[in-house]
Amino acid sequence: MDRRELDMYKLEEAVKALLNNKPIKQIARMQKISKNTVKKYRNLLEEILEKEPALANDLDALMKVFRDERKKERYSVNFGWLESNQKLVDELAAECSNYARLYEVLNEKGFAGSYSSLIRYASKNLKTPDRPVFRIETNPGEIAQVDFGSIGKIYDPHRGQEVKAYVFVMVLAFCRDAYYEIVTDQNIATWCRCHVHAFEYFGGIPKVIIPDNLKSAIIKAAYCDPLPNRSYADCAGHYGFQIDPCLPGTPEHKGKVESGVKFVKNRFLPLRRFKDVGDANRQLEQWNENTARVRVHGTTRKRPIDLFDEYEKHSLKPLPRTDRFEIPVWKQLKVGRDIHVQFDKAYYSVPHTFRGRYVQARKTDTQVAIFFDNQLIAVHVPASQGTRRTNKDHYPVDMGTYMQWDTGRCIAEAEKIGAATEAAVRYLLYGDAIRNLRGAQNIIRLKGRYGAQRLERACLRAGHFQNYTYGGIRRILEKEYDKLDDLFQSKLKVLSDDYARPLSELIS
Repeated sequence: MDRRELDMYKLEEAVKALLNNKPIKQIARMQKISKNTVKKYRNLLEEILEKEPALANDLDALMKVFRDERKKERYSVNFGWLESNQKLVDELAAECSNYARLYEVLNEKGFAGSYSSLIRYASKNLKTPDRPVFRIETNPGEIAQVDFGSIGKIYDPHRGQEVKAYVFVMVLAFCRDAYYEIVTDQNIATWCRCHVHAFEYFGGIPKVIIPDNLKSAIIKAAYCDPLPNRSYADCAGHYGFQIDPCLPGTPEHKGKVESGVKFVKNRFLPLRRFKDVGDANRQLEQWNENTARVRVHGTTRKRPIDLFDEYEKHSLKPLPRTDRFEIPVWKQLKVGRDIHVQFDKAYYSVPHTFRGRYVQARKTDTQVAIFFDNQLIAVHVPASQGTRRTNKDHYPVDMGTYMQWDTGRCIAEAEKIGAATEAAVRYLLYGDAIRNLRGAQNIIRLKGRYGAQRLERACLRAGHFQNYTYGGIRRILEKEYDKLDDLFQSKLKVLSDDYARPLSELIS
């Protein structure tokens, strides 16, 4: 009610005095109101009695008419516009259940009243939902709500252009204190990183976090069995909070953070200019400290910072004493024929027995871990794009050992066997137009089957006949020529003279 209006008790006393023809000055003095106010109601009384003279003898009926006339006057701009445009208001309200947004649209259509006027009109005239709204209040440190909200475009110096930007908001449900951060994507790494920043900002962790069903949080939205993103589940496990996602299609279940996103859009963003994302976050941080945290909240009627300091701060779970959470990214990958998986355009080996199978890979800033059926099978240091991380032990024994033998390793192993073996290996590596590394590796490999002594004698015989090939040395060992007393004896067969024919018979 307009404070300049008389309350009904004073108005009734003034009307009684006017009906008794008391002077205006006397009425004004007795009721402690101005003479103009008395004149105003005297004129109104005369208009009413002119229409209905019988009301002069029925004070209750007369006062009812006064109340109706004052209501018409009071709501001439507000209710009067809404009532005269009832069809338009009803149509818009049927499409929009958010009265704040409805109020904005009605302003564009010509409504000049207040938001409170719309609420009063809606409570009396608009159809309310079939089911009542249940507002949930929580204990300190119990619940936080989180969400992303789109805020247009901001210049990104790393890309050299304007990009889509979003605001991350985490609201503590009890005190309504909030953490805000502007980002340029909504991927799982950003989602988890914003959580880490929020926990460090508050200095603690709520027991339960309520997110929406965005893919960074929930892979499968369901009524009873939602499936969280594995990276987000790792974050929850590290910090010890539980994830309680909204039901699919019910963002109103996290209304506090929805309001927080709107608050940023309506109170922070308008008429501000940002150089880049960093500048936007600096301004946002200052606004949060100087405006958002110290305002009187519309629901709690308290300042969020006061409720946080007095109740919520000491109810949050303490931050873990371990190192800061390393944000993981999980992917399901198939092992290729080369026993490597590709993760972010880099390649990592796994044991050869998993070739052709699907594995789960977990990547952080310092580690790439690969799992099969939740069992760790390989660990690597992250590689840059286009490069490989290969563990030679992942290959079969007969393959991996010799794949790692380069020129220097082959010569060193050959020296351990003997001078003849070293000479054969050096010839294969340096003495021919073709660098036969595989041949040199396989000659050394013969040591495992025939022993170092026999291999050295075989290489000595091969050197005598200048047959420095892997096949030649292997045949010497297979035929046991290395066991001959005369190591350099030729095994070529000489034809007997009994079979010789005269030359004249051949050319005649």
